[in-house]
Amino acid sequence: MKSKEDMQQRLGLGLKNMYLSVLEEPLPDDMLALLDQLDDDDDEESHASRSDSNE
Repeated sequence: MKSKEDMQQRLGLGLKNMYLSVLEEPLPDDMLALLDQLDDDDDEESHASRSDSNE
């Protein structure tokens, strides 16, 4: 019979491996397009706020 600590360690390693595999997955094209759109919106807002402060 396995000890409680051994089971917790195996569970922790399993969760860590699952998390790492998710991190290695590429982002879907739709998600990349959305991130690009949000980045463009941030750039436009940043540029507009700098123009307002120069007046």
